[in-house]
Order: sequence, then structure tokens, then C-alpha cells
Amino acid sequence: MYTVRIENECSCFKKSGFENNLSYENKADAIMKAKVLECRMSQEFCRTHYFEAEDRGNEIVIHTILTPADDEDDWDND
Repeated sequence: MYTVRIENECSCFKKSGFENNLSYENKADAIMKAKVLECRMSQEFCRTHYFEAEDRGNEIVIHTILTPADDEDDWDND
């Protein structure tokens, strides 16, 4: 049994209707679900932080990483 777990449930996650601690019979399904959640949460949530899935054996953990402040906008300021 493999589990996909959200390490720290932020307020956006709690409001999303997504479930935590999902169980799968095989690792490939768990990894696929974790990658889908990682992508959706990073794109659809408030963007205060982004999400990264990490394989920890029988558990795929999605943890948060704080988004750097305005770094992505610096490239176009000449």
C-alpha cells in the first residue's frame, strides 16, 4: 500500500475539497496522483508557496516551498 500525503495543509488546501492521505495499491498510481496534485495546487492555489512531491518509499509526501517574492518579474525590468 502506498500513500500520498500533504505534509502541511495550508488554508487553500483546506478550502479546495482535495483529500489528504490517499492510498493506492501500486507505487506508479501514487506517484501519478501526487504529480497531478502538485501541479494543480501550484497553479490553482494562492501562490504564496508552491508544492513539490517527494518519494519517501511507501509514502509520497507533497510539501510546501515558499515562493520567492517577485523574483519572476525581475527579468523584464530594464
